[in-house]
Amino acid sequence: MTERRAFRLVPRLRRLLPLAFCLLPLLAWLRMGPLPAGLLDELSNPSTLVVDRAGVPLYETLSDDDTRSVRLTAGTLPPTLVAATLAAEDRRFWRHPGVDPIAILRALKTNVAEGRVVEGGSTISQQVAKLLLNRRSPSRNRGVVAKIDEAIVALRLEHRFAKRELLAMYLNLAAYGNQFAGAERASRAYFGVPAAMATPAQAAFLAGLPQRPSMFNPYRNREAAMRRQRVVLKRLAAAGALTPARAREAADERLVFTRGGSPFSARHFVEMVLESAGEPRPARIDTTLDSALQADVAGIIASHRELLNKHGAGNVAVVVFDNASGEWLAWEGSGDYLDAASGGTINGPLTPRQPGSALKPFTYALAFEEGFSPSSVLADVPSSFPTAEPGVVYSPRNYDGRYRGPLLVRRALAGSENVPAVVLASELGVPKLLRFLGQAGLTTLDKTAAHYGLGVTLGNAEVRLDQLVAAYAAFARGGEWIEPAFVRRSDNTIAETRRLVSPRTAFWITDILADPEAREFVFGRGSSLELPFPVAVKTGTSQAYHDNWTVGYSRRVTVGVWVGNFDRTPLRNSSGVTGAGPIFHAVMLAAERRLGGSSTAFSHDAILPAPANSVEHEICALSGLTANPSCPLRKREWIAAEAPSLPCSWHHLGDEGLLTFWPPEYRQWARAQGLDDAARPGPRVQGVTASNEVGETTRRPDRPRAALAVVSPPDGATYLIDPTLHREFQTLSLKVVAAARGRIEWSVGGRVVGAANAEAAVDWPIVPGHHRIVARDEHGRTAEATVVVR
Repeated sequence: MTERRAFRLVPRLRRLLPLAFCLLPLLAWLRMGPLPAGLLDELSNPSTLVVDRAGVPLYETLSDDDTRSVRLTAGTLPPTLVAATLAAEDRRFWRHPGVDPIAILRALKTNVAEGRVVEGGSTISQQVAKLLLNRRSPSRNRGVVAKIDEAIVALRLEHRFAKRELLAMYLNLAAYGNQFAGAERASRAYFGVPAAMATPAQAAFLAGLPQRPSMFNPYRNREAAMRRQRVVLKRLAAAGALTPARAREAADERLVFTRGGSPFSARHFVEMVLESAGEPRPARIDTTLDSALQADVAGIIASHRELLNKHGAGNVAVVVFDNASGEWLAWEGSGDYLDAASGGTINGPLTPRQPGSALKPFTYALAFEEGFSPSSVLADVPSSFPTAEPGVVYSPRNYDGRYRGPLLVRRALAGSENVPAVVLASELGVPKLLRFLGQAGLTTLDKTAAHYGLGVTLGNAEVRLDQLVAAYAAFARGGEWIEPAFVRRSDNTIAETRRLVSPRTAFWITDILADPEAREFVFGRGSSLELPFPVAVKTGTSQAYHDNWTVGYSRRVTVGVWVGNFDRTPLRNSSGVTGAGPIFHAVMLAAERRLGGSSTAFSHDAILPAPANSVEHEICALSGLTANPSCPLRKREWIAAEAPSLPCSWHHLGDEGLLTFWPPEYRQWARAQGLDDAARPGPRVQGVTASNEVGETTRRPDRPRAALAVVSPPDGATYLIDPTLHREFQTLSLKVVAAARGRIEWSVGGRVVGAANAEAAVDWPIVPGHHRIVARDEHGRTAEATVVVR
């Protein structure tokens, strides 16, 4: 430019200065003005990914805009994906201020030449603005005014955020088809790898999707998707982001797309986790679940489906609890989430049901805390207990209808006998037992002691499976209860714990429940309760056979299984051993294999070590006292170290042989069994066997009786039919005291129901109603009693 021409241009520029000064505020407003209210709120609504303890996805929720997304941060943008995205969408991203006039002109020229729209002029910043505005107002106009609005917002975004932050927004918000929002989620869905691990060929494919996600859907139009990918690869090479060799390698790579849908494992568990997360939900929730063990549990239930159908069981709930950490490792809610007919969506472990005998160990644990021991003896004899209802008595029966006289606590608990458990609960008191169960974490026992009565020890109150399992785990932990968790605790979070029972009580309960010989007299050997490693286990069957349970623990885990029907349809020929037991057995094996790291080798170490204040002592197997030289059956049993050593007073060896002196509460039972119950000489008595079956016996000498009188049932008593027992086992023992031996005929309501010797009892199957019971001896003398059966 000559000096003269330049001189002439100066006045013109001077005339433009006022216009420039007028435009400066406008330019400043365009760039630094406020963003639309609430615009940036659209950045905080990603989907939530729920993963197991190893990071394996369990489920991913939809975000507010019905997409699935995983956030990338500005500091973790994958370089290969960044290069591919810029090559596909915005080559001058690092240089323009948010709007690129050169790109607009280039796109205009290309589209005119092609006669159709093949290239856009919007920058990534403008696309971020568009994505945010569309999320904020999904129905907004898409015309020229909208484009101007997007350009202004893009300028303002560039003013507020760094370039990498804007690029992260784009990679998180852009649509990649098939309900996937964001490159990270799309990379995992299409290729099964995080975006940081995507190859150049995969990154080029991802970068090309946001232009037209539906058209480039690889599941529907693979050819179009690959054409778009090749265009992006050429641009990458042209920009120098790929060497010629890498470009050829990327072009030759054959992309393999995964077709796995969004995962949804452990549905009941995931729903529980999401419900507890609250709002807004985090982008990721790391749970405690072991998805491999969860799959094992699902397979076990499926393999037992035929057996479950045989018993009429439509639902199964299973939980596996890590004793050390208090974390749930597996959680099955119903057996089949998709079975709507049987209430498959109901979360069984959270649903209160009657546990039956599975609640008994807590009665014994409380008794141990109160001074009892495994060598204590309980009376398994016909007994009646008053109830809160005037005139109504409670007469518990054992499952098989038999009475076994004096039972050691070990055998009473291991054999799950009902009568001794009720005797124990009566001595402890129902209010104290309910408080103890509450301390064990059972929150559903919200009625009064009078409401439950002594039947609470037999499981007539409803409890949750998850809470019952956590309570059992307290025994496995040496008496310490731990707060259960289904979300992984942070490193600085300490689980809540509290002392439930002493280590000695926990050891005694564990030792008894893990003793297959102690339960053999009821359950036999070789059942599903026995495993190739020590397991403390208890079964339970609820009233009218609606539910059956098996709960038990090893050193590592506690497993709980419930089998039944959510609509309370009774089971058929099923108990805790036959229904829930086989599933428990298989799940416990699977859990030990998972946690022990071996499919064949198991640890045979005891679940708990014996504490110093528990010592083994030789006792009489009948009386539970220190064995004396005359005791015919002896055994080693745990007692408190501080307990006094009291010699057995039941057995004495005299001139006539071995005599058994029965305590008063057992004399009637002993007489019914044909055992000598008098402290007088007589022929040698072998006593009873280890299972309290009658061995060689001695009949009791005659005793004069003053009159004929009915001693069972008591006159005016009321009896309640127990729905937990078979009807054939629900009988009332009819007994008299008579002046002479002879035959006694019994009638109920005028109908003869049986006859027996005066010293024997007649068992009458009870039926509802008011009944007049009459005993008649051979001389025509009568005695009677009136009872009510409900």
